Amino acid sequence: MKKIMLAALLAFTAAGYAADHKVAVVDLDRVLQEYYKTKIVEANLKRQADVYKDYAQKLMESLTKLQNEFTALRDAAQNIALTDAARESKRLAAQDKYKEIAAKELELRTYNREKQAQLRDERDRERAAILTDIRKAVENHATLAGFSLVVDKSALSANGMPVVLYSSKAVEISEPVLKELNTGRGAGK
Repeated sequence: MKKIMLAALLAFTAAGYAADHKVAVVDLDRVLQEYYKTKIVEANLKRQADVYKDYAQKLMESLTKLQNEFTALRDAAQNIALTDAARESKRLAAQDKYKEIAAKELELRTYNREKQAQLRDERDRERAAILTDIRKAVENHATLAGFSLVVDKSALSANGMPVVLYSSKAVEISEPVLKELNTGRGAGK
């Protein structure tokens, strides 16, 4: 009996809340993708990643050249046609070249790790700024329209299911939020 009364109380409370409060949904994924600043940030990050990639490619080419030189010196150090002194000279040169290879490999790994971290930090910083803009636009629209709760309909639950299973088009505010965010920007910009 207590369970039935508790369920009834919860149902009446939820019904009362729904009657007194307006709820809206926003497709945060769509808003994030269609916000003009997102496209600018993505383009800038891609340009920066390309610059980093080009330099990493140059480091890789330098490493390949060192490896080829090492192979030639190593092979020459084993050439029985050369004098013992010449072979020893080539062997020592090969050892030095091997040390250069190890240093270049370390430089390449370090460079890649640092630049990936820089890109990740920059992406996170820019994304946080964009999400702040979106949140302000959602709050502005919700306040003006009288919504007391806005839910992200693109959100997924812990088991991978959508959090919002159904919403009416009447409570969808993604379009007006996008209009506010992209005011003054042409569709092609």
